[in-house]
Amino acid sequence: MGDLDLITSYNDIALPTAWDIKDKSPFIEIDSSGLKPFNLLKPLLIKDPDDYKAAVVRANHPAPSVCGIFYFEIKIIDKGKNGMIGIGYCTKQSDKKKDDSNYINNMLMPGQENESWGCGYHGDDGYSFCSGSGTPYDKSFRGVFGYISGYIPGYTTGDIVGCYLNFRENIVFYTKNGINLGIACHLHSNFKGILYPCVGFRSQGGSVKANFGNEIFKYSGEYETMLVSLINDLTKSLEKEPNNTFELSYRGKLYFIMGKYNEAFEDLTRLLEIVPDNTIALRYRGEINYIMKRYNESIIDLVTLLRIKPNNEWAKKAYELVDRM
Repeated sequence: MGDLDLITSYNDIALPTAWDIKDKSPFIEIDSSGLKPFNLLKPLLIKDPDDYKAAVVRANHPAPSVCGIFYFEIKIIDKGKNGMIGIGYCTKQSDKKKDDSNYINNMLMPGQENESWGCGYHGDDGYSFCSGSGTPYDKSFRGVFGYISGYIPGYTTGDIVGCYLNFRENIVFYTKNGINLGIACHLHSNFKGILYPCVGFRSQGGSVKANFGNEIFKYSGEYETMLVSLINDLTKSLEKEPNNTFELSYRGKLYFIMGKYNEAFEDLTRLLEIVPDNTIALRYRGEINYIMKRYNESIIDLVTLLRIKPNNEWAKKAYELVDRM
C-alpha cells in the first residue's frame, strides 16, 4: 500500500501550463484571441481603470519542488500606461479570501507581500522584490565586457523576461532577452511552501504572453544544459530501475519541454504500460500526438483522460480542438 501511495502522488504531479482563470484578480482579462492549441496560453490584459490597484494572476499548477528547477518566460506585448508589471512566483491567491473586496482592492505586486514568501522582478524600475523587501536588481547589470552602453533597467514592450527557480540551490534569477541577470533572491534553506508562476499589473492597458515551455525559450543555453544534465541523471537511474514511474514521467516531461517529442512519447508510452490510468502521461502523450498530427491517436488519449477525469476542463477543450481536425 505504501508503494501505491507513492506512485499515486508522483502521478499527480503537473507542471504549470496555463493561467488559472479561476484564481486571478477580477481586473485581469484573459484574451481568447491568444489561445494556443492544447496549452490555453493567453495574453493578459489589465482592464482596471485605477493604476494604483494591483491585479495578479497565477499559473494553473505550482512549480513542483520535486523536479528541482522550473523556468518560464513572459513576453511584454504592451507595457501599458506606466510599465508597472511584476513577474515572479507567489502563493495561491484563493488562499486569501478572494471574495473579500478589501483584499481584492489592495492586492500587492509579486514579491511585495510580507505575509508569505514570494518574489517579483518589476519592469518600471528594475527592482527585485522578495517577501515585501525591494532592492535595485539590474541597475548595475554588467555584460561580459563590462557595463552595457545605453542599458535601461527593468523591461518594456517587446522584451522577454524569464524567471528561473531552483529548489536545490534555493535561488531565483531572472533573464532579459536571453541574458542571465544574476541571482535575485534566495529561498529559506528549509522552505516547504508551494509557489506558482505569476504576473502582476499596476499599469492600465498592460498585456503579456506566457511561455511555459510550449515554445523555444529565449534563454536556452544554460537552461538547456541543466535539462540535459537532469535527463542524463534520470537515464542512469532508469538503467537500474527501468519501471520507476516517477522518473519516466519526469524525463518524459523534460523531453517534451525540449521539443524532443519522439523521446517523450517513448517514455510516456512506457509509463502507460505500467500505469494505464496515469493522467499526466495521457495528457502529454495526447498533446504530442496532436503536434505530430496523429489526430486519431490523440483523440484516444483524450477520451481515456476524460473517462478518468470527466470534469477536466483542459481535456474538454483539447478534445473539441482535435475533433475539428
